[in-house]
Amino acid sequence: MKKLVIVFLTFILSLTFFSNFIPPIDNSYLTSAFAEFRSTGDSPHFHGGIDFSSFLKEGIPIKAVYDGYLVRIEINDSIYGNVVVLQHPNGYRSVYAHLSSFSYKIQPIVDDLISEFGTNKIIVNFPENEIIFSQGEVVAYTGKTGEAIQPHVHVEIRNSKETMIFDPMGFIKPKPLNGEIVLKELVIDGQKYDFVEGKTYEFKGKYPRLSINAFLQVNKNIIGLKEIKLYFSNKLVYHIMFDEIPMEEMYKPFTVYTKDSIAAGYIYKAYYKLYPDTIGYSVKVNNFPTLNQNLDFFPVTIELYDPWERKKTFNFNLRRSN
Repeated sequence: MKKLVIVFLTFILSLTFFSNFIPPIDNSYLTSAFAEFRSTGDSPHFHGGIDFSSFLKEGIPIKAVYDGYLVRIEINDSIYGNVVVLQHPNGYRSVYAHLSSFSYKIQPIVDDLISEFGTNKIIVNFPENEIIFSQGEVVAYTGKTGEAIQPHVHVEIRNSKETMIFDPMGFIKPKPLNGEIVLKELVIDGQKYDFVEGKTYEFKGKYPRLSINAFLQVNKNIIGLKEIKLYFSNKLVYHIMFDEIPMEEMYKPFTVYTKDSIAAGYIYKAYYKLYPDTIGYSVKVNNFPTLNQNLDFFPVTIELYDPWERKKTFNFNLRRSN
């Protein structure tokens, strides 16, 4: 009984920590979601965090999402640009990227490093509790260093060993955006179709090799999804969820996305792969091995969830062709 009480209290304490994280920019909003496809940099990869708007401005203050101490700064990284990493007492780390400048506690150190090493990539680790930040204290200022196209702040949540990266939406709760969950295209056995609710599509082989172009549409901005569930004849067949990703899989996005996905600059068109090819950590359910191979015609339901876990359901039919 005592052990159960301890476990319960630990769980409640964790929830309290999560609920006490704050957004890094005042009155801002989400512009990109966790685990979106990226084809920038040296290799395609998952988007490791979430992005907050800085209203197209550099120099907007970025606040510590929770109490913590400075673990590391990085300067001139080709993807992340300038970076601050904080360690929090709940065991998690927060990462802030694409910075234009740093807190007054850090900037003199950065200036000295740049004067010595110039534009080379610089990484500096700091002793525990040497430089401390309170929740809400300014740690840096927004910019567009690294691969950023427009000024914003990219925020990640990692474990203390930085072997696992988590969806920051499980910790930070930005205001929900008004938008529409869209299922725009189906790709079946390599053939692209505009999605039409209730339509019947054909496939070949043992099972349909189905992928989808789907997203949350917010004005002109496209935001990636949190979760996808695929049902054949009301049976859950495939389930993708972006809750956490091992760091070793960050550069393996094709476990979830197809190779004709693209995300570079202002172009974003990603196709979620809803069939077993190379299975990664984000694939939570794969029931394709248990499918009845004699199904020649069946209803299909796809449930799509946005980053705030709002759901929209889409329906169509599949027929095996000769």
